[in-house]
Amino acid sequence: MKDYKSQYKSWILNYFENHENEIVSASVLLEKMRDDGLSINQATVYRNLDRLECAGLIQGHRLDAKEEKCYQYLKEGHDCPHHLHLYCRNCGRVIHLDCEFMRIIQEHLLKDHGFTLDCGDSVLVGLCEDCKKKGEKLS
Repeated sequence: MKDYKSQYKSWILNYFENHENEIVSASVLLEKMRDDGLSINQATVYRNLDRLECAGLIQGHRLDAKEEKCYQYLKEGHDCPHHLHLYCRNCGRVIHLDCEFMRIIQEHLLKDHGFTLDCGDSVLVGLCEDCKKKGEKLS
């Protein structure tokens, strides 16, 4: 597949690089692009997201069967496919669960359940500490 360089693709990649700890949907990106004065349609946003995902620069997740696919930036060195992510449903913040807990749970699942965890599509949804302090609640 030819690697297309476009203002839209550049804008989207730049957005992800500047919001590396967020997960966003195509519709949110479309709205932000239009707010920035870009004349773009939904199909073009999806096409560029697909290209960036195929290139391994972003990763898509389905956080809820009823919601649209959401995307996060795959920052070099974060090794995102090998750890879980925590997603705050209120503010959209992403926390990389890249700690000793991941090794422990992966070993437990393999040893006690014969199960190898694929973290590539695994996101735990809830509320971050900041949102809980503000009194937000899960709906």
